[in-house]
Amino acid sequence: MSPALAQPSLSPISILLVEDNKGDALLIEEALEDAAPKAFLVSHASTLEMAEPQYRQQEFNVLLLDLNLPGVSGMEAVEKLRADLPTTPIIVMTGLDDEKRALGTMQRGAQDYIVKGQYGNNILPRVIRYAIERKRFETRVIELVHFDQITGLINREVFLDRLEGVISLANQNVMPLAVMLLSLRRFKDVTATLGHEVGNKLLKAVAVRLKECLMRQDAIARLEGDEFILLIAGQLASPESLAGFCQQIIEAIERPFEINDHSVRIGCSIGVATYPSCGKDAIELAKHADISLHRARQNVKNTFLFYTQTLNQELNERITLEKELQAAIKRQELLAYYQPIVDLKSNRICGVETLMRWKHAEKGFIPPNVFIPLAEKSELILEISDYVMKQACKDFLSWKDLIASPFYVAVNLSARDFQQKDFVERLGHMLKATGMNPKDLALEVTEGTLMENPQQAIGTLTACRALGAAIFVDDFGTGYSSLSYLSKLPLDILKIDRSFVADITTNGHNLLIATATINLAHALNLKVVAEGIETKEQKELLSILGCDKAQGYYFAKPMPASELVAWLGRDSAVA
Repeated sequence: MSPALAQPSLSPISILLVEDNKGDALLIEEALEDAAPKAFLVSHASTLEMAEPQYRQQEFNVLLLDLNLPGVSGMEAVEKLRADLPTTPIIVMTGLDDEKRALGTMQRGAQDYIVKGQYGNNILPRVIRYAIERKRFETRVIELVHFDQITGLINREVFLDRLEGVISLANQNVMPLAVMLLSLRRFKDVTATLGHEVGNKLLKAVAVRLKECLMRQDAIARLEGDEFILLIAGQLASPESLAGFCQQIIEAIERPFEINDHSVRIGCSIGVATYPSCGKDAIELAKHADISLHRARQNVKNTFLFYTQTLNQELNERITLEKELQAAIKRQELLAYYQPIVDLKSNRICGVETLMRWKHAEKGFIPPNVFIPLAEKSELILEISDYVMKQACKDFLSWKDLIASPFYVAVNLSARDFQQKDFVERLGHMLKATGMNPKDLALEVTEGTLMENPQQAIGTLTACRALGAAIFVDDFGTGYSSLSYLSKLPLDILKIDRSFVADITTNGHNLLIATATINLAHALNLKVVAEGIETKEQKELLSILGCDKAQGYYFAKPMPASELVAWLGRDSAVA
């Protein structure tokens, strides 16, 4: 920080006085000394040419400038000093009949002006101190407008302006140019477990590490959250160098960060757009880098991806489908289907899992693995969750009397549901509104969702259990859950993912996983449901292993409520 912007202290205020009249210069020095002895340290130069070596070698708190210097106009002098000393406040001095010109210099960057000779009543010291404070305030405003307050990097607007300038330069010199959009992986886990202070320090450390990778002509800005945007120009942006540079960035971010005695490991995904093939201006390049980043983030590993027209087409299709899904929710085109769950000891149905289906007016049925991930990226999944829970409860109450044995309906929850602070309250209101007994409802949560924020999951699931609902862990074995957390979670059932069941009779590895899961669950006093049963051999093997329940096409496919009623009307025992 320059002396001009330093906090007030007991040190003298250093002033560079540019005044060709020695008499006027002496009057100013005497006025300052009389007003506040030894509070001001004045250096004098008679011309702008003589002043330049002084301010090049020494920083001053303020500069006093005579508007009538020989050989240069007042406006030219202010513009030159403003360019040479952007952080130093300038006060111009003028005669009684020249105040209009003095006001004009303030529009060019001067902080204030004073009429020569009018130094009584401590006017000059007050003007100097006011100019310093005003410049400090102006600089702070510029920092807030143009710079990120956490990392000190430029913000998006400044970056895009700079990018436009470099694009013009690239056109003139046929210079390679690329935009890289970078998103951190596992950053939310860091803030969730170690706090936002550590998260902010991590962002600063990432910014430092990224700058170390860049050349002087390159630029970097922080966008919202954990995203950074980089401008790469010159040799690094050439086709033969860019892929290697992306890998260098990834490896730099993968190295552990030491933050507050914590060794923090994160990763990153990178989307790349090159000029001019991927965009002709700054906005288009940034947009296309974002498209490629979106796809790169879908990869489980740290990776980078270059923009292509295929990616753009996929994005447009996704946006269209999202709009259609929103309309489908309003038109109630989403349907609740139910797949029976069978008790392997009694061979009788003991529950159903609720599965969503979307019957598009023109495209027919849209697969759940297409529209559910799409809904999870927006608030639409919350509307879907509310709908499916209400519908499942209403349908259950209409056919529960068809089953003599204990029977439940299971509904799937998304990570977005868990992030809502009022989820448990909403669940309670829904149960009350439908008249559903909470003991007849099971909530299915994927292992991955639980591990996003284990502490929050414990609290939310405990509250759901307090209402009376059962808790199932879906897709168990596909994530990376901690056994210590698993033992703390209020669970009832683990569901073995279908990927381990599909070839369990021939794949020894999957057989070991299924056996270990069943034994682990029983050791924790939990029941086990195997998904994806398609053959009699699979069912019999899982029964021998001690699996409690099962579902799959061998027993029944997912069906609408009307078909389920007919299915339940028959003998509920299955082969």
